[in-house]
Amino acid sequence: MKKLLITLGALCIISLPSMASEPFGLIYQNTTHQLLGSGSVNPTKVGKSKSKCFFGLVAVGDCSVKTAMTNGKIKSLSHADQHVKCICGYRVIETRAYGQ
Repeated sequence: MKKLLITLGALCIISLPSMASEPFGLIYQNTTHQLLGSGSVNPTKVGKSKSKCFFGLVAVGDCSVKTAMTNGKIKSLSHADQHVKCICGYRVIETRAYGQ
């Protein structure tokens, strides 16, 4: 019974990333997904913000849409997306804001 519970617990933990709204890779990930946007403004500027995560233990940086807008000097947001690159636990998350 104890082995069964341990196995079920391990399977639950392994399957958690598959329930996320974005693709998730434990060993390697290189994905881009849309965060928000209306597309009502024709984008002429791009702003970026970045954060880093080390093995799920330490995370530093600011990858918010607001920071990306500030860095790109964007006043009117068209849309934003997020690029995630993970290699063996080292994860870089870059948010890109598009607008005018």
